Amino acid sequence: MPAADPRATVVVGDARFTVLTDRLLRMEYRGAVAFEDRPTLAFVHRRQPVPPFEWDMAEGALTTGHLRLRYTGGPFSTESLWVEPAPAALPSRGAFAGWRFGQTSGDDPLNLRGTIRALDKKNNVSLKCNGGGGGGGSRWVGAGFDSSDHCAWGVVSRSGWAL
Repeated sequence: MPAADPRATVVVGDARFTVLTDRLLRMEYRGAVAFEDRPTLAFVHRRQPVPPFEWDMAEGALTTGHLRLRYTGGPFSTESLWVEPAPAALPSRGAFAGWRFGQTSGDDPLNLRGTIRALDKKNNVSLKCNGGGGGGGSRWVGAGFDSSDHCAWGVVSRSGWAL
């Protein structure tokens, strides 16, 4: 079973937070449906060693060595869910500054984008992704592919978060 070790999870009402690493958190809100325990492409096997973390119910704060997740309850919203650097995290150049529910990779100017889906019959296409990306408005339209093929939002960002 790919489900995480129960000691790595915090359940608060209809929300479940899983500490996958000290820098990677899984956040779920189930509402009327069950939590999702099937494997994902990003994290196929979630049963890993449990990273050190603390849960403070009174503060609604889950803290690892690098992150502090804040949750005030209810459905996820910009007012109820955000992540900030942990107090003990050392500031560094380009360090994670925070994330609020509702922010997307499209809102992140430091997202490193993905790559082209396939290079078959693409005729020496440049992989420069600064022409719109995200599947819309790419300046590479007409260069042998359309923008839906290229520069989708990536899972790596210089801002320290990605969705």
